[in-house]
Amino acid sequence: MQQLTDQHRLKPWMGFALFALVMALFVTAGSFMQTHWGLTGLLLTEVMFLIVAVSYCLVFRIPVKEMFPVKKFSARDFFGSLLLTLGGLSFGMLSIFLVGIIYPKALESNDIKVLSELSKGSSGYVLTLLILSLSPAICEEAIHRGAILSNFRSIKKDWIIVLIMGILFGINHLSVARFINTALLGACLSYIVVKKNNIILSSIMHFTVNFGSMMISFISNSVSDNSGAAQSSAQMTSNTMLTALPVYLLFFHTAPFFIVAGLWMLSPSAHKKIRFLFAGILSVTMFISAIVIAGINAKVNEVADSTLNYTVYREQTEGTHVDFEITKAGKYNVVCQVINSDGEYEIRINDSLGENVFSDWMQSGTKIRTYSNTLDLEEGEYSLYLVSGKASGGDHITVAVRITKAG
Repeated sequence: MQQLTDQHRLKPWMGFALFALVMALFVTAGSFMQTHWGLTGLLLTEVMFLIVAVSYCLVFRIPVKEMFPVKKFSARDFFGSLLLTLGGLSFGMLSIFLVGIIYPKALESNDIKVLSELSKGSSGYVLTLLILSLSPAICEEAIHRGAILSNFRSIKKDWIIVLIMGILFGINHLSVARFINTALLGACLSYIVVKKNNIILSSIMHFTVNFGSMMISFISNSVSDNSGAAQSSAQMTSNTMLTALPVYLLFFHTAPFFIVAGLWMLSPSAHKKIRFLFAGILSVTMFISAIVIAGINAKVNEVADSTLNYTVYREQTEGTHVDFEITKAGKYNVVCQVINSDGEYEIRINDSLGENVFSDWMQSGTKIRTYSNTLDLEEGEYSLYLVSGKASGGDHITVAVRITKAG
């Protein structure tokens, strides 16, 4: 990695000391501001990081352009950074599922829920998006890829610098569930700065990740509000994580190629063709694992999985239904999806005697709506009815019902 002009002023131990100071400020002043002032407190916390970074630079008389290197970059550098970041982010998202499966208590952390609530805040769509996407891309990059990383420039092995910075970035987010995810992101962003000595590239990638995540969060919240889907983080269990894992493995099985392509574009001289072979092996392994895990889930957890097609001509008091049997009392995930239909629908579950044990309404408003809930069910036989209500109707309606064991 490129050295600073006054490299002798900074030592690796100073990087750890600076990080400790940042964490102390984060859990005290930062925590207070975010708890009492919400989104404004989050912005002030980010500004606090920026002030610490600039102050550190001035105190040790390091040229600003060296501690926070900003310069032009090529299209190759940009797309290499983007591929590396997307690949790392893909593995990071998979890690959240694996952590939730192996250590379910990690899902009890409310940090993800807090971020979701902030995205629903009343501060306005654009303002919220800018604060949650842009401020970390500037302020966190200044303190991590700028001030802290500069203390490790004397380390000979670049991969050691990247490893240290990744771990520190993961710790900084104070989340067991998201530690690997944020550590991988931190490592990717640090690699970009180590190889290209350009903090503007890592800031753009950081912004891209935050912006994409926030857009997904806004869309998810909007769909959830319109469909009546209950999918809060409080409902996530190790079992639901395991159920969703095959889908994510299939979706992200090309991530190894993204990472290798990114490494190659950012540092052609260090590239080895065998990396693509390793990427192919890992990609195939992920693909096969997705199929195997999906098959196991289907056999072990499935109670009912049915898809029905019919036409609604008027309000029906009986409705279509799916019969299922519970062989062991416990918690069960009930997911019902209605496609190509208007109006309202009620979900009712009756026991073998015809007594109603549960009922709830799916909200109207979209052609595709999904209802999800976790219920306590006793041993016995049940029937799930989908009853059409006010203004319901449509031709070729598709109803999918899936009931599985909850973790």
